[in-house]
Amino acid sequence: MSFPLNINLIIPFKDNKGERQKLYLAEIEVFKAQLESRVEDLKNELDEIFGAMFELSISARSDGSAKKFFWRFKSTKQDRKYNRLQADSVVEYLSRVDDKRKLRVKEIEMELIYINANMKLLKGRRDSIDQSVKELQMLLQANI
Repeated sequence: MSFPLNINLIIPFKDNKGERQKLYLAEIEVFKAQLESRVEDLKNELDEIFGAMFELSISARSDGSAKKFFWRFKSTKQDRKYNRLQADSVVEYLSRVDDKRKLRVKEIEMELIYINANMKLLKGRRDSIDQSVKELQMLLQANI
């Protein structure tokens, strides 16, 4: 037996206005703030584990659609690009770090990858809501 797609389960169109939209957007902003707060916690953890002499930091960069977090050297003498952990310059630098701390840096990188994926999803949700609002406004303004 085949069931027709129930669009109410995806985005309830009768609730997709006014207060419901504001609620969705507020929830997106709260989750985004929680993710950014977690990144700050990770930055603080790096300082606790390695101290101020550790040359890598976690830096944010927008790729045009969403904020993403990367590794970046603090020193201007090093490669100042935004890198993933597997970049040659980062691998070379981390080769001097003991295995226990290197493992924790890998765990932080994994968490950053998940945070970046969630940030992109949140941006997509917000864009979808904004697009639906614009399309509904255009429909209401049309002379039909």
